[in-house]
Amino acid sequence: MNSNIKSSAELFVATGCSHCPVVLTELTEQLKKGQLSSLQVTNIAVDNDKAAELGIRSVPWFSLSNENSYMVFAGDHSPKEIKKWLATLHTKNAMLDYIEEYLTNGQLMSIAQAIQIKPEMFKHIINMLEDDETSMNIRIGLDALIENFSASNILRQHTAALKKIASSNNIRLQIDALHYIALTGDAENKVFLEGMTTHENKQVKDAANEAIETLNDLLD
Repeated sequence: MNSNIKSSAELFVATGCSHCPVVLTELTEQLKKGQLSSLQVTNIAVDNDKAAELGIRSVPWFSLSNENSYMVFAGDHSPKEIKKWLATLHTKNAMLDYIEEYLTNGQLMSIAQAIQIKPEMFKHIINMLEDDETSMNIRIGLDALIENFSASNILRQHTAALKKIASSNNIRLQIDALHYIALTGDAENKVFLEGMTTHENKQVKDAANEAIETLNDLLD
């Protein structure tokens, strides 16, 4: 573990929960070993305010985080799984690995919840969009994930990055970025999209026109 990066965990449990003790015991053990700098535990049967604020609907629910990453996990997790993700948390590509595995396993909403709680984590989505080596299957998952943030401030905050991708020389990435710019639901982006309708590439031109239609639909 890099001693310069402090990792923490937050756990929500409930009285009578059969799976909660396993997660609590393992996270406590990792705290004792120094793999976690802190562990916060809340019993939602006693205090449900923060759980409701975070949109937690079932327990056990826990998060693992440091200055670079924020991962959320819902439901039963074995000690082996917890150790695995804590080890991943300490790596350079922690969030990319988390997002890729959870998209592959159809756990899109856990990623969406992590981003809702820590909006700055959306930057990792942008990084994956920019990476030409991101597989088509993962891109399909990213597309579904981004749809969850249509017309949200979280997506709008990354408009500049999306415009940069849309202005690149990679046609496939340009087409995707134009669609996501439309999903911002920001009327100010119409000028940019209109400018792209004169692009020399027909695919990009068509994508820009479709993006304008999508944006108009959201504005209506």
